[in-house]
Amino acid sequence: MNKKKLSKTLAVVAISGGLIAVSAVVVPLITSTTFDHKVPETYSASSRQEVPAIALTNTNVPVLKVEADIPVSTVEEYLRETMTDEEIQQIYRYVDGNKTGKNNSTRKMTDQETKRLEVLKAQYIYEGIRPQKPLPLKAGAYSFYFDLSKVIFVYPKRPLTDEELLQYIDWHARVNFALGQRVEKSQPDTKDISETDALAKAHDSVTRLFDVDLSKLKVTTSYHKFGPGQIGEWYVHFQPYNAESLQASGETYFMYDVFIDSLTGNVVDTTLFKSTYKRTPITAAMKEQIKQDHSWIDAAKTILREKQGETREITNVSYIEDVKYDQRGLVPVSVNMKDGSSYIAELRYPEKTLRCLIYEPAKQAMQ
Repeated sequence: MNKKKLSKTLAVVAISGGLIAVSAVVVPLITSTTFDHKVPETYSASSRQEVPAIALTNTNVPVLKVEADIPVSTVEEYLRETMTDEEIQQIYRYVDGNKTGKNNSTRKMTDQETKRLEVLKAQYIYEGIRPQKPLPLKAGAYSFYFDLSKVIFVYPKRPLTDEELLQYIDWHARVNFALGQRVEKSQPDTKDISETDALAKAHDSVTRLFDVDLSKLKVTTSYHKFGPGQIGEWYVHFQPYNAESLQASGETYFMYDVFIDSLTGNVVDTTLFKSTYKRTPITAAMKEQIKQDHSWIDAAKTILREKQGETREITNVSYIEDVKYDQRGLVPVSVNMKDGSSYIAELRYPEKTLRCLIYEPAKQAMQ
């Protein structure tokens, strides 16, 4: 699961949740934020029954700032009413002809432009603010346009105006909407758990592991099938409604992703994203210290016992050696259970707080 996690997450986000979820991938709005996105060195499980108390979550978690009234987006309705078949077909030709899947540009947006873009995106989604004119799609008497034939955004040397930023947002919204029309969404089978059950399991996992109130967060659920065996999986995403505004203002907010096996109902991945978290890459010297510090092992075991509620016998605990984890400032601890199932607890360095808990059931662990 962990090796495929990033690609699966992107695939899920790219085809779920409508405009808001998709636009996070197609429109590069969150580039200024650092999100945390095996050859084990064995350390035998301790026979001790008592494990030292470990800080499992960040004690300085701020109160999530969410509007009293849940905001409602009218974007999909707006695009459904205003987009023509000709426009949709034009977008299909553009996407199908863009072999690289990337758009070039004459320059990058500045930090200030990106922050303004975030604010305007939230207003576009929740307040109904629209550009006065669509984004020009070919060269002409414009300071800012997207040359569709050359697949390049042409920027003025000056900062983009609010109107131009809204045109940028609106164009990507239209692309996302058009692509969404031809995505054949997977449907759960009768043997799969229901969406209601999946949401309940996701809610329970996040609240247990991270001690957070999810009552005022926006929830996106979707069902997908992966691989030759078409294995079904539910994906549940929690985030503040005003994430774009919080992002633009540099305030801290949290998002949570949960993956659930649709046949067994097992929660196989629960991940926390913190918008303002600053990674501390782990050097070789730090790594040697970690290997000698059993408190990381104790922290992982404490999380499983006190947060996850795991009662099965632990047979082995080991550190996972991977330079990618080191670069991201994570200490991954693998925990094997007597029945053949296993967990990976990703702990942030140096806090020992949980970022992600991945579960692999016995039948998968023994393959």
